[in-house]
Amino acid sequence: MDEAGARALMERVSATEPPPSRVDIGLARQRGRTLARRRRWALAGAPLLATAAVAALVAGIGAIAGGGGEPQIPPAPLTRSVPHPFNPLAPYAAFGWLPKGLPRNVNSPGSTRAELQLMVGSQATGQFTLTVWAGGTCNLDAAQARAYLRRHVHPLLNCAQDAGMSWSDTLSRPAPAIGGRPGFWFGGQALAWEYARHAWAMLYVSRWGTPVGPATTLKVAAHVRFAATAKPVVKFPFQLTGLPASWRMTSVAAWRATASGLLATTSNELGSTNAVGRVDGPPTGTIGQIVITPGKGRCPFFGGSSQRVDLGGVTAIVTDFPGSGAPPYQGLCIPETDGLHVQFLEFPEPGHAGFAFGGVIGVFKHHLRLLGPNPANWTTRPIG
Repeated sequence: MDEAGARALMERVSATEPPPSRVDIGLARQRGRTLARRRRWALAGAPLLATAAVAALVAGIGAIAGGGGEPQIPPAPLTRSVPHPFNPLAPYAAFGWLPKGLPRNVNSPGSTRAELQLMVGSQATGQFTLTVWAGGTCNLDAAQARAYLRRHVHPLLNCAQDAGMSWSDTLSRPAPAIGGRPGFWFGGQALAWEYARHAWAMLYVSRWGTPVGPATTLKVAAHVRFAATAKPVVKFPFQLTGLPASWRMTSVAAWRATASGLLATTSNELGSTNAVGRVDGPPTGTIGQIVITPGKGRCPFFGGSSQRVDLGGVTAIVTDFPGSGAPPYQGLCIPETDGLHVQFLEFPEPGHAGFAFGGVIGVFKHHLRLLGPNPANWTTRPIG
């Protein structure tokens, strides 16, 4: 493909909705309208992930994974008040009871300061996708939803995180109470409930062949634990140092539970990203699409927009993107260094010329610390 064709493809991909999930079309529908602003860079090739013992048993109070020497998350005390925002590095919710025989391969497709997603199981035995929103993220409370249904009006539950990210669906009918809190069915067998005032959770369940029964869905929902952990537990193979004190990890693309803990990986899907920026800042002025994974991967090269740069013996490909109406931004990609494949973007702050850290080269040389391919050396503090 020539440069013009490649550019056209990237522009077309960046302007379209995320592709349907490889796992379930219902989940794709849920996530299809989220994180549109981050679809800036079509990642070239799927980076190789480190092999690890699969040991993700989701059980117990406040545990993401437990039993048999597997990774544990210490419980935090339950509280009547729900934090807003969440800490993407400290999963706020966890599964409790799950059906016998269900694969315990827990992972998170994505986590932001307003939303946490957890997934466990498989399409063959039943797949359970839990989405939990921080307090005040959604537009209704349960009393309003019940009032609409009494008038035979199906209310729209809209959980909008900001102008570029939202999830919404129409509540169909009341469901039995979940842990004493009001529940509602929608979209067939999907279940939503207000787990605390002005704070909602949603459980989507699917299985090939015979559907999972509503009684099972209700039991799984009733055993979801909230305030699962109070401190960061997701581990990263990098650390960004020397950033402004107001900057935080604003989203985590994906993590999976392994014998080495909750390891940040990447789903390599558009719309999922590791990103760092100001807590109250705009979507620009961030370091985003941070994909740093063990192994070697491919890097895109686009004619005059890309150049090979020697960074102290490490060859990187640096690309200047025009921004398509937004301020230009930069990308850096290294096929392999210190056992890791490295890709990330830097977006300029609005109203400022240039980049806050001297562009992606400045980020790599002065702010990015790579921790190698061994998860034992990774950190739960990606901003140091």
